[in-house]
Amino acid sequence: MLKIRTYNTIATIGLEQFSRASYEVASEISHPDAFILRSQKLLEEPFPDSLLAIARAGAGTNNVPLDRCAEKGIVVFNTPGANANAVKELVLAGLLLSSRGILEGINYANNMDKNLDDAELSKNMEAQKKHFKGSELAGKTLGIVGLGAIGSMVANMGIALGMKVVGYDPAISIEAAWRLSSDVEKMDNRRPFTARNEK
Repeated sequence: MLKIRTYNTIATIGLEQFSRASYEVASEISHPDAFILRSQKLLEEPFPDSLLAIARAGAGTNNVPLDRCAEKGIVVFNTPGANANAVKELVLAGLLLSSRGILEGINYANNMDKNLDDAELSKNMEAQKKHFKGSELAGKTLGIVGLGAIGSMVANMGIALGMKVVGYDPAISIEAAWRLSSDVEKMDNRRPFTARNEK
């Protein structure tokens, strides 16, 4: 039976891929064959002699000492693109929060005088709502550096929102290029992007 030590919180759906008949998976295993982690920093952590592999649930491996792993023959895996949709959705949330007065509107509503009757509340909201309207994303320019798994999803989302999307990736893969909308304008380092005033 292979033993896997987990760090951080790993999604149950992922851990269920390891059959209980063949794997023991837990955060407290003294002589593991493998580690699974997200953000745990292993740079200074001693490795048990039993360790054969490290799986990083995420795109990067900057929290894993790759040189030391290579010296010890420990195989390192990562999962690029596994969380790409979640990151795209966070980018969308950031775009909406920064372009619209969502939080300001919530704060205003939460701090309104609760003793007012419905007619007064409605009148106050009608008078104040223009302060929270913000501006539309459609027609704005979205610049993206890196058009891999996450960048291409964000670019396509921008196109779907009616934005002008410009992207820069000097090492874009053929696979990533196929995922990318043809409406994304390619930028290169010889032609710097100049932001335009957009209303």
